[in-house]
Amino acid sequence: MGDTGRVSGNAGRQTTDGDEAQRLAVRLEYLFDHVQPLGRRHTLQEVVDGIRSAGEPDGGSLSVGRLSMLMNGKATNPTIGTLRALSTFFGVPVAYFVDDAIAEQTMAQLALITAMRSNDVRAVALRAAAVATLSSQGLDVVRGLVEKAGRSQEREQGDPGEPAD
Repeated sequence: MGDTGRVSGNAGRQTTDGDEAQRLAVRLEYLFDHVQPLGRRHTLQEVVDGIRSAGEPDGGSLSVGRLSMLMNGKATNPTIGTLRALSTFFGVPVAYFVDDAIAEQTMAQLALITAMRSNDVRAVALRAAAVATLSSQGLDVVRGLVEKAGRSQEREQGDPGEPAD
């Protein structure tokens, strides 16, 4: 019985290709959920077309089928060119896909942007975010404040769906 595990670049812990595929799938799903310049989730075809139209090296080899497999954790070992093309399309560092610390920080930043967009409190949040950008904990605090401000604003406007704090 062969060992399918290999040492990951993250803290030397033993991982399998399946673990890595699932980690990539979760990170891709997060991007689809939080990077929405069109005001809605991108389709797989839009991502593939966007990568091709940007002329990304190795991006031309990415198909909707392959992207679907990556998103479902069914494909392992994407090329660095594919990761580079995806990172450029979504505006995140390539390391987001392979480094847990970078992924955590990037996810916190994207969550903050999503909270600001949904609560329309950009001016205050941007000032606060400028102070907190060096740590993911700081970003979590700012995101919490933004969300609380949004709930307060909804209560002031008479939204009965939110309970009082």
